[in-house]
Amino acid sequence: MSAVPVSDPYGTKRAPVYSNGAAGAPYDGRRAHRAHHCLNFILRVLTALATAAALITLLKANQTVTVGGSTVRARWNDFGAFKWFLLANAIVCAYSILAAIAALLGVCTPRGPFSVSPVAWLTFLVDFLLASALMSAAASATTLAWIGYKGQSTAGWASTCGVVHGFCRRVGGALIASYIGWVFLALSTILAAMAIHRLQRRRAAYV
Repeated sequence: MSAVPVSDPYGTKRAPVYSNGAAGAPYDGRRAHRAHHCLNFILRVLTALATAAALITLLKANQTVTVGGSTVRARWNDFGAFKWFLLANAIVCAYSILAAIAALLGVCTPRGPFSVSPVAWLTFLVDFLLASALMSAAASATTLAWIGYKGQSTAGWASTCGVVHGFCRRVGGALIASYIGWVFLALSTILAAMAIHRLQRRRAAYV
């Protein structure tokens, strides 16, 4: 008893029909295609919003106060870790906006970015690399923020958040938003991996 696959214009397949006339369970490829891209679109939009919030919050974190006749100034661009943090979030935000547009096109059209194996692999690779970069930037910024909050007595570094508490509060908000964005980007990476697995299973079904 052999199965006869039925081709589909956007890379999915119907249930195999066997030589004795029996048919497998129906597979709604178009519905699965749209559901996959809808979820991808939502994750991309949430990632863009979270990283944009991190960007805006950090850019507004500058603070200048006068203590005992001396001026204390805290600016994000005085710290290399915060510059890397800002750059990583900006790249991820821009990429997420482009990926959201591609996902939206995938919802509205028979084919989308996850319908072709090379594109699905490229999406997975870029997602993985950007998620790693975003975590690296957030971790380095967190380390710097923690030293500013707690100080480091062994190195003779005093805590500065008691003086520029507004700056530290905004930095903390930016870090939280960035970590949330990382979670959404990590979920997008998993979704891309699932798309690759689905494409490989469909290809194997035709062999």
